[in-house]
Amino acid sequence: MTLFCGFRYHVAQETNITSIHEPMQHNSSNFEFMPKQVLNRHWFWVFLWTAAGIFLGRATGGMGVVLMLCCCVAGLAVFIAPFPIRQRAYLGFALLCLALGAALFVARRPDAASDRVHQYALTYPPQRMVFEGVVRNAQVLHRGRNYLRFEMEVTEKRTGGQTTPVESTVLVRWSGANMPVYNGSRVRVAGKLSPHLDVVNHGIHSIEDLYRGRGIFSVIHARGDDAVKTLRPGRFSPRYWASRLRQWQSDRLTVVTPAAVQPFVNGVWLGARELIDREEYERFIHSGTAHILAVSGIHVAIIAFSLNFLLKRTPLPRRLQIFIMMVFGVLLFALMAGARTATMRATFLLAVYYAYEWFDREPDSLSVLGLCGIVFLVWNPNLLFQAGFLLSFGSVGSILLFYPGMQRAMSRLPRILAASLATTLSSQVLTWPIAAWYFNIVPLAGIIANIIVVPLLTVTLWLCFATMVIAVFSTSAAMIPGYALLPVVTLIQQTNAMAASLPLAYNAVPRPTMIAIVAYTIATLYLFRVLYDAKDRRRNMVAVAILLLTAALFWRAPHATTPRLDFIDVGHGDAIFVRTPCNTTMLVDGGSATQFIDRGARTVAPFLHAHGVTRLDYVVVSHNHNDHIGGLFHIIERFSVGAVVMGPERAEPVDLEQAFLALCNNHDVSVIRMQPGDTLPAEEAFIEAIHPEPSWTFGRSENDQSLVLHVAWHGVSVLLTGDIERAAETLLTDHITGPVPILKVPHHGSGSSSTEAFLQRVQPKVAITSLRTAGARTPFMPLEVEQRYAQLNIPLFRTDWHGGVRITGDSDGIQIETARGARGYCLTYRSPERMTSSAAQAVP
Repeated sequence: MTLFCGFRYHVAQETNITSIHEPMQHNSSNFEFMPKQVLNRHWFWVFLWTAAGIFLGRATGGMGVVLMLCCCVAGLAVFIAPFPIRQRAYLGFALLCLALGAALFVARRPDAASDRVHQYALTYPPQRMVFEGVVRNAQVLHRGRNYLRFEMEVTEKRTGGQTTPVESTVLVRWSGANMPVYNGSRVRVAGKLSPHLDVVNHGIHSIEDLYRGRGIFSVIHARGDDAVKTLRPGRFSPRYWASRLRQWQSDRLTVVTPAAVQPFVNGVWLGARELIDREEYERFIHSGTAHILAVSGIHVAIIAFSLNFLLKRTPLPRRLQIFIMMVFGVLLFALMAGARTATMRATFLLAVYYAYEWFDREPDSLSVLGLCGIVFLVWNPNLLFQAGFLLSFGSVGSILLFYPGMQRAMSRLPRILAASLATTLSSQVLTWPIAAWYFNIVPLAGIIANIIVVPLLTVTLWLCFATMVIAVFSTSAAMIPGYALLPVVTLIQQTNAMAASLPLAYNAVPRPTMIAIVAYTIATLYLFRVLYDAKDRRRNMVAVAILLLTAALFWRAPHATTPRLDFIDVGHGDAIFVRTPCNTTMLVDGGSATQFIDRGARTVAPFLHAHGVTRLDYVVVSHNHNDHIGGLFHIIERFSVGAVVMGPERAEPVDLEQAFLALCNNHDVSVIRMQPGDTLPAEEAFIEAIHPEPSWTFGRSENDQSLVLHVAWHGVSVLLTGDIERAAETLLTDHITGPVPILKVPHHGSGSSSTEAFLQRVQPKVAITSLRTAGARTPFMPLEVEQRYAQLNIPLFRTDWHGGVRITGDSDGIQIETARGARGYCLTYRSPERMTSSAAQAVP
């Protein structure tokens, strides 16, 4: 820890401050002129204006070409205008950079329509497909696990003995994997092709968003040990050997390290987080230290700067020191980590930085940041919309901009403490709104936790380095540093647990509005002046406070409390969020929870956080099947809940229901048992149970015993049917007295429900169903059920096609917006045998 804090202070003094200044002495007069020095960093401003052009290109959609041409013409006009223009060169250059950014986005925008494999996937072919291609971004295959994920650059499709050349990149999910695959290898994959990459909902970032930004629109579900076959190893590819080295290290770690540290070490050393359980990962998130589990900039910087600190204490020539540090430190670490993209980006940035010193130039951090940023954006402009890139680049830029001033402001503190505090605080100035936007969380405890965890991470990385190097020669000797990891990792875990348990350790927030982002951005500019410009410092501090208060007041969008229904996309299962006109909140079911994924934790809770929901007045359990009640365990544990609502009590509840009732009791959550005719209090809204009748349900299936609710307020009337089947539908047909405009399709649209008599009695104007992702092992909605809705002219919205479905209503009718429709990538069928639904429509 002492070593790390020492080199951090050394870097701050010799790297960060001098890199922002022109060559100078470290005196206060030069220090105060930093705002003026930043204005002269041309590469930095090229990067910012180009990034702004990319953002505008995306925001304008199909008008991106028009934006590019307008900015280009305006920029040239500024340069050739015959009359004087203030800051002519700067304004003209800014406009040309905007044009460049828009051009980059238009030229490199991922286009699903031109992806032939994706277009074929939209037909949902039922047969097993065979593709050949080259592996990239392969996961590590851990011992004891039989699941592997990798990407494949497809080159040909094989059908009936015929080979068709195609060019596409797909995601492969291989269940039953019995061998690792390596980057650069040519493989043959057999499996079911699907266009469904992940669930998609309003207001939260999806894995599908990430993959689509990288030009991946389809997935192959491969099952069985014969589903993937390596045709030709990529022995001439450096990435092949890097991924083989990564796999070898994972295998060695299971031998030379204690089992208790293996999940964490695989995460921080190899970037393989698959072994970390959800509970521990949440502690990392809540304590603000989750960034250490993604092998990227901070890991490369730790290796580089700590080795640099040691080498500077030797009599070796400086160029030799740089060579050793970059080749035997940074580059070797990047290769050992699998030469993954994020690691190589950080390696490139450091190589450019130290190239200045190699050629006897004073390193200029902001220029390096801008130059590398331009290279990355030209390579892939969609990086600007990936959380990992924004967080890593934002944290580096934040440190470069704010660390020197913060360290100077803390000069009265002990040197090591001042350096640690300044690093922790400065790294989060620009990343807080990014984390809030993508993850809907602001970890307030991160400032405390990182002061301890980051130095311990330094020790962990060097112990891992020593373990792997020694393991090449002796497994027994490698156990010495391997088992030395146990106390270090334990201390990190205990620090995270303590930080996450502190009052107000983290704050779940909705996605900020554009007003809040602008106010926060301007506040950071004034903070910069506070730190570096003595003139009007008090006035600037007042401006920072006012702007931060403005950002807080306008953080939540005005429509965040609009009454609405949200059918959350949780795959196969139900989760429906209801907000009434007087802000009564109700969650009906919570999706499933399995050993692989908990939809309550992974999908429902982030959705609620994103929409500013901290308390649920009612949590409704339609029935005790896992795809309805499973995800609610997490909700009860993490949210304030007024009451749990269930159907009539049964003589012998199943184990899952008993466990859920015990959890409610432990959290002092009352349970309301409803029978037909019972209502729930909700001002300006009506919530009534219309099924099941206890005497009728005896001997019936669990599905037919589902709690059915009728929820209504001005402009909205919905029937929430759970998983009822024909018998319960027949009973309800005699009890429903009038049309209900919105219907939650019973039992996910299975063939055992949605009888014609029931639909004719309900007479819905729109129907919504939550389905298993297409391409799964069991069939989804049968064709005859779809046709039944079509013949009755009932618009059908499906979460597997449309993602989350949001419904609002007023005197003008029902308005429907789908999450996939808002993003522009609905998965409507291309097969002529099936009906298609629009991305979003208004129902009168």
